[in-house]
Amino acid sequence: IPKVMVVGTHKDKLGIDGEARLKEINKELTKILQKYDRVLIRKSEDEVIFAVNAMAPVGKERQQYTEELQDIILKAVEETGEVIDVPLKWLAFHLDLDKKGGIVRKSECYKTGEILGMGKNDVDEALKYFEKVGLLLHYPDDVPDLVF
Repeated sequence: IPKVMVVGTHKDKLGIDGEARLKEINKELTKILQKYDRVLIRKSEDEVIFAVNAMAPVGKERQQYTEELQDIILKAVEETGEVIDVPLKWLAFHLDLDKKGGIVRKSECYKTGEILGMGKNDVDEALKYFEKVGLLLHYPDDVPDLVF
C-alpha cells in the first residue's frame, strides 16, 4: 500500500502566530484524514503536516528540510519493503538540480542530462519520476519550460 505525506510548502505565509495556526491546521487535518491513518506518514503523533518554506534560499534551512523529508520518506519506504530501481545517472541528475535550487529551465535540465550521458527522453522520464515521488515539481502541460 503506498504511503501519503502532506507537505505544506508555504510555512512562510503562516504569519506571526504561525505555530498556533499550524497546530489548528494539523488538528483539523488529522480529523479529516483519520480514515486514511494506515497510509498516512506523520511527522509526530499530533502532526500530519510537514511544514516547509519552499521559498527558503539554497542553504542551511533548505538543506534541513530536505534531509528531514528524505529521512522520513526512506523510513516509510523501508517499512513497506518496496524497492525501486533508479538509474544512478538519475540520482546524479537530481543532485545537480538540487544544487541549483529554486526554479530551473528545462533547457538547463537537458544540458545537465547531456553531461551525464542522458538523452532528452531520459531527462523527461527522470523529471516525471522525481515529480511523482515529490522531489520536484514539473508541470509540462502548464509551464513546460520550468522545473521547480
